[in-house]
Amino acid sequence: MAKARSAAAVVAKDVQPPRDASRKRVLLRGTLFTPHGAQIVWIRDISPSGAHVTSEDRLPAGCDVILKRAAIFAAARVVRSNEGGAEVTFYRDLDERDIASAVQSGAAGTERR
Repeated sequence: MAKARSAAAVVAKDVQPPRDASRKRVLLRGTLFTPHGAQIVWIRDISPSGAHVTSEDRLPAGCDVILKRAAIFAAARVVRSNEGGAEVTFYRDLDERDIASAVQSGAAGTERR
């Protein structure tokens, strides 16, 4: 019986919580200000707590950055970085209206769903 519980605990530990439902998958151009200068990035998805971005150059993991896109000007930290892009976590959750405004401004006046 003890083995069954420990196996269940291992399975429960490996199960990841569902992603934030408010995460929006987008392809928006933005600017990321890093300790090495400003870089143009593509914002692949964004939520109130963070974003996944890609850039021409690999971003330094563990550094503080500022993400600029339309109404969004957010301080963040690069928590992971590899050849496929970087995950940034905002120091303060963004307002859903700011995110919607940034997404709408990327749609050149068209409505996005």
